Amino acid sequence: MNYLLKQKRQEKVGSYKYMVSNNIKCPICNVPVARFQNFPDRFLRFYECNNCGNFAIFPENNIENKDIYAHYLFYNRIKTLPTDVNIPFYFIGKTSTFDELIMDYPASIFLKYEILQAWYPKNISERADYILSKLANYSDYPGKEIYLEEEQIKSLFFINRYSNGKYLPLEECNKQIDYMSNYMLSQNLLKKEISLITILPEGWRRIAELQKNNANSKQAFIAMSFQEEMKDVQNAIEKAIIEAGYIPHVMNKIEHNNQIVPEILYQIKQSKFVIAEFSTNNNGAYYEAGYATGLGKEVIHICNNDKFQEKGHFDIKQKSTVLWETVDDIPEALFKRIEATIGKSK
Repeated sequence: MNYLLKQKRQEKVGSYKYMVSNNIKCPICNVPVARFQNFPDRFLRFYECNNCGNFAIFPENNIENKDIYAHYLFYNRIKTLPTDVNIPFYFIGKTSTFDELIMDYPASIFLKYEILQAWYPKNISERADYILSKLANYSDYPGKEIYLEEEQIKSLFFINRYSNGKYLPLEECNKQIDYMSNYMLSQNLLKKEISLITILPEGWRRIAELQKNNANSKQAFIAMSFQEEMKDVQNAIEKAIIEAGYIPHVMNKIEHNNQIVPEILYQIKQSKFVIAEFSTNNNGAYYEAGYATGLGKEVIHICNNDKFQEKGHFDIKQKSTVLWETVDDIPEALFKRIEATIGKSK
């Protein structure tokens, strides 16, 4: 993009200010939002919600299955306000709207419904694991009583708030909460008393097991260069990962407050497998692939065919590599490799 045009766009973005209101509700979880930012020229709004974090949405009246969005945003919420063009936030809506939005906010993340479907727990035991892992983040020590607001509990326990587009009565939601909390109590995982939740010893044992073994993780880490010319390659890799039922994680889209190297290593540990793209001979990709291999993770190599023949490093030429001529080759070829070596996520 022309530098002056980009600068004007960013000046325009900076001219919009957050407003505080108790009269506007979150279009996802239906609670009053802390703050919102209105873009009247686009009919677009940014929201800061205590449950869902920060996101932009358009159009608001055409979002199907808000419950899944509410659950995902609660578990993966971005807390920092999008007042800077380089701070990531989620966008919910149409591809055409996002294509314009990303010009102003290059770090924005398009929350594709396919990603939500890949992330969403498939059964009650998976839900219990998600709940325990999330609660561990709220607990400073074993035995602590964790206080959560009513709507936070709904998102935590994967409660359906809506039926045929209408918000369910509180008693209907409470029946779902009681069912899930009673199940977890019967497994000695946690106990819930009104708004206070305590992780039981068996729950802590399960948390330790989950942290130690990520064999059931749905996360796939992408190690690659983030140069502008690699953007389409990154999108193609993400498409293949989503198609296989996993959730792509790449460092230019992950919100964190840690130093970059420890955070990379942590994300690799949390992943089921790693995709390493070597077309640019990126040193970071080599390091991350080697680290993942040392952890016993499956690492899938991928590279442009011409670059591979011309500058492919000895180490990667010893391993079967997914080679591509054009970006359009990547999704199908990489999907087949994931399916053959990792298997599709169930």
